[in-house]
Amino acid sequence: MIPESYRHWQNAARQLLEPLASLMQPGHADLDIKGPASDHDAQADRLESFARPLLLAAHWLQTVPSPEDQAFREKIAAWFRAGLVIGADPQSEHYWGPDANYHQHHVEIGLLTIALQIAPDQLWNPLSQDEKDLVARWLGTARGNGIVNNNHYFMGVHILEFLMQHGYGRPTDRPIVDEFLTRLEWMHRGGGWFEDGINQAYDHYNAYAFHFYGLMWARLYGDRDPERATRWREWARPFVVDYQHFFAASGEHPAFGRSISYRFNCLNVFGMTVAEDCCDLDYGLVRRLCTGNLDFFLSKPIRQEQGCLSLGWTDEFPPIMELYSCAASPYWAAKGFAPLLIPPEHPFWSTPEQPLPSETGDHAHVIKPAGLVVRSVQGAVEIVNAGSQISNSQLRYGAWKWSKTAYRTGVSFTLAFPNQTNWSLDSALTAELDDGRVFGRHSTVAVEMDTEHVYYSYSLGFKTGQVNTGVETGVWWNAGWILQVHDYDARQPVVMRCGGYSLPLPNPEASLSDSPNYLTAWNKPHTGTALQLLAGDAVPQWDNRLDDASPRSHIAAPYHATPVFKTPRHKGRGMLALLAWTGSNEAESSPWTIHSSIAGKLVLIHPELGEWRIEHWSLPAFFEPQRS
Repeated sequence: MIPESYRHWQNAARQLLEPLASLMQPGHADLDIKGPASDHDAQADRLESFARPLLLAAHWLQTVPSPEDQAFREKIAAWFRAGLVIGADPQSEHYWGPDANYHQHHVEIGLLTIALQIAPDQLWNPLSQDEKDLVARWLGTARGNGIVNNNHYFMGVHILEFLMQHGYGRPTDRPIVDEFLTRLEWMHRGGGWFEDGINQAYDHYNAYAFHFYGLMWARLYGDRDPERATRWREWARPFVVDYQHFFAASGEHPAFGRSISYRFNCLNVFGMTVAEDCCDLDYGLVRRLCTGNLDFFLSKPIRQEQGCLSLGWTDEFPPIMELYSCAASPYWAAKGFAPLLIPPEHPFWSTPEQPLPSETGDHAHVIKPAGLVVRSVQGAVEIVNAGSQISNSQLRYGAWKWSKTAYRTGVSFTLAFPNQTNWSLDSALTAELDDGRVFGRHSTVAVEMDTEHVYYSYSLGFKTGQVNTGVETGVWWNAGWILQVHDYDARQPVVMRCGGYSLPLPNPEASLSDSPNYLTAWNKPHTGTALQLLAGDAVPQWDNRLDDASPRSHIAAPYHATPVFKTPRHKGRGMLALLAWTGSNEAESSPWTIHSSIAGKLVLIHPELGEWRIEHWSLPAFFEPQRS
């Protein structure tokens, strides 16, 4: 008997395929999914509209069939087989064209070969020999091309492995595969965490790419290099122990880093580790985590007008996209259906559910290789970011996706444009120059990390014009609050700002406070945000969207309210100490008072939370601002 939990996932995959099936035109090799184009070219976007849905179809087609699905299965498989041959044929008007140096085709071809390996009986084996030869010639255009120095090396690995396995290999393929795998392994920084090459980032791409492709390589081709395959499985083992802490009781994970429109793509690593027997977590916990995250997103309005997955986070919001994305890009979420690779008789599908770490109480989990502390807060999850950064070459995507002080579920963050010369103010320290440019951090070094605080060093600025404000920041946390103390040195005149959590608002109605040193906003009776100035020369301001006069910038809601404190224009040394809060308990949002403060020791008192003692070498002697 097939478990209901298995059918739930199987049916979810079919429901995502149905709107795609309505777009499948005979004789075509792409799907006309409405939405913006990428900065690649039309051919890349066409292939993406085929390859990413193909991966979704492959996961579903290889499952144990239901009698009522038979006709739909045959339709889906037949269209993709025909499209594969049409798109790979240079004589066809729908030819995708060859791969090329640093072209997006390389990524999509790599993904396509994985799909063919997941469901070979439905997608590859039925092709005639002539058709296989034609497709293999097109796949072979990926040989010798330049590849971005990051997780993209996996694409070359999977393409060449596929060709070798099916009799289309060349003598140079094996040493190239081995070299690419070695380069990828050099990116490992410990505990199953990878720095994403030229991107220099630690974010969800560890799950999106490194562990999915690494474990898929071990699954499909690992027998020829058992030692390396074991290495990839063993790296995934501690990673999922860390990664389980990223998932809130709601099912959501924090929006953090690039390509967050891939949404439940992040789940693939859990399915892959169970399928490859390298998961030490309770199967009931893993299934609860995966199903909770999948259902969280599928319960939101994440589909566009055709019923296809949209660009956005919890709804359709195209401005969130990166330049490399197009209308079909969200279908990388197909990787999230990796649990369907686990057979229905596996205990994963029947073991009783267990609560997630976020459901068992507030705690903090330190991930030193990535420079992250992940903490649970009354069922929500927050990433406190001390060490993840983004390289200069990637600033066009918006460094604020990686470098805010904290990223919390249920709150998310706002965008700012243009990416390289502006910065969204929420949950960040920023410096504004006289010419109007705004800089937040994108490069950082974590100095201290534990379950109660982080301390890190960075600068705000850029090489052009020798813009530089050096900063050392300490962050401590208690319940829904974080204390942040910023010690900075501005080498040119700046206006410094520190923003609190940006409160997402479904409508423009919000209750805002008006105080010199304590700001609050409430979307009553649901959630609120608060920002309290403890020390520093700063005045309150708001960064809000409470009408339609300006474009939407919050990734999770059409409107928002962000409390901010702003300094006068000045140069030289300065310090700002602030307390930021978000949550639903109004009593907990009450301001703190300074009970005592000497250098290295601070005692705060709260009417709901009581006493908070902090000792740290960096703490100055605070004074308490006068209240109105």
